[in-house]
Amino acid sequence: MSTAELLFEPLVSDEKYDRTDWQEKDLRFLAPMPYSANWSQMGCYKTSTGLWLMERKRVKNALLVTSKGGKGAYFSDFYRCLPESWELYSVGVHDAIQYIEGYEKKVKLTDVLNKVASKSNKYPMVVMPHYDVLSDTNNKRSREKNKGLGTLDMLKELTWDMGLCDEAHRMKGRGKNQAQWTKNLKKIKFLHKHLMTGTGFVNNPAEIWSLLNWLAPTVWPSYWAFRNYFCDQFMDARGFRVIKGILPHRREEFVALRRRLGPRHMMHTVQKDIPHPVESVRHVDLNPTQRKMYDEIKTVLSTLDQQGQVLSSPNVLSQLNRLRQISVATPKVLSREFDAKQNRMVTSIKLVEPSKKLDEVMDILKELDDPTQKVVVFSAFKDPLHLLAERLDKSDIGYVHMEQHHSDGERYRLWHDVFPNDPTKKVFMSTLALGGESINLTCAQYMIFLDRSWSPKDMLQAVGRIYRPGQKHGCQIIYIDARKTVDSYVKGKLTTKEKWFNEIFTD
Repeated sequence: MSTAELLFEPLVSDEKYDRTDWQEKDLRFLAPMPYSANWSQMGCYKTSTGLWLMERKRVKNALLVTSKGGKGAYFSDFYRCLPESWELYSVGVHDAIQYIEGYEKKVKLTDVLNKVASKSNKYPMVVMPHYDVLSDTNNKRSREKNKGLGTLDMLKELTWDMGLCDEAHRMKGRGKNQAQWTKNLKKIKFLHKHLMTGTGFVNNPAEIWSLLNWLAPTVWPSYWAFRNYFCDQFMDARGFRVIKGILPHRREEFVALRRRLGPRHMMHTVQKDIPHPVESVRHVDLNPTQRKMYDEIKTVLSTLDQQGQVLSSPNVLSQLNRLRQISVATPKVLSREFDAKQNRMVTSIKLVEPSKKLDEVMDILKELDDPTQKVVVFSAFKDPLHLLAERLDKSDIGYVHMEQHHSDGERYRLWHDVFPNDPTKKVFMSTLALGGESINLTCAQYMIFLDRSWSPKDMLQAVGRIYRPGQKHGCQIIYIDARKTVDSYVKGKLTTKEKWFNEIFTD
């Protein structure tokens, strides 16, 4: 029998997931609600609970929005949670694929959506785009290819029984500052809504408003009313209102609001057999070339401050991110040009060898007691990972490097099949933005951060790749910091934001 013939029958894994007692309790709580949330920590089965919630609500169709990497989790779990009669369609910018337990079948999106509109399909249907599919840019591209309606246009024409937003902390911004996909998701009509996030917000507590506004826009219509009610603020030197925390007398009310919408489970309570990660920091020094350029940029920022001049926030952040880059590896100057918009010289660089941080990574790999132990390496920047790949090649150490140009299916294959099952692949590496959420790397016991993100969301999500169900050993999280650099400043910012996070999400 050919593969094409096999595709007409769902090939269902014998392994079915069992619901825990606390998941049954959650489903009884969530099912009657028109809108709800699951705030549980990474690794506490938000995916399976969300799938079972659709079944409990008896929906005929649902739109499930997730990240590109997150699609893989649903490919794995869909038929392990739901009956084989359910249908899963993965939607890209230009195409749609019916996913049937390990097999893919190309289908016309218009045919799928016509079934949704007519409700003629006798089986429940779940249509799953990733965030970027909902952008104006990609909608324009699909319009041109279809010579008519774009993918987003077609999704907006329908009223869906249920909408699920996974990794919902990405849904942030307001008005013109909203991400395109956030704005467009809020234009799609749903009878029921459910969001899933283990971190709630990216930078500050006020960002939770965007999630609430999607769930119930008439209940939470105003960002500023929400922010002024819950957040402690002050005016900075530029005249902007800056959040410095949650108003102490509003904290309990904020927590109560979060609880009313849905549960939050923690790994240490539902996965007691998995030890909490052990964290450590290793310090290195910059080499002379790094230090010279680092001090040049730092001096420019200091001089502007002393002269009473004010750079706009994006420019300051750009300079600080450049300092973060230089703290990882040696900068090679590609060009210097005056940018009229930013009113300053802009230096284009590429990171090259040598790198004390990469030296430290190689030392850690040599120190491992067991040669079969696997390691995950994250950075916010691409260049250091390419440099590490070259080092691993020279040392004959196998690795998996997940990159932006990989397709959804290739990314899924790399983290789901290749890395855990190939004993020669010792290292998995990716940028935080690409591999820091929605994937499972529990075959690894070590995670190394070459640099830190500005957001505790990124760090918590990344650690959740190895600290989750399936981890059979303890995990070690290693941060490599450069002395006398922005690394300590970023760490301080993270500490402040983690305090805000704990005020809302720690019961």
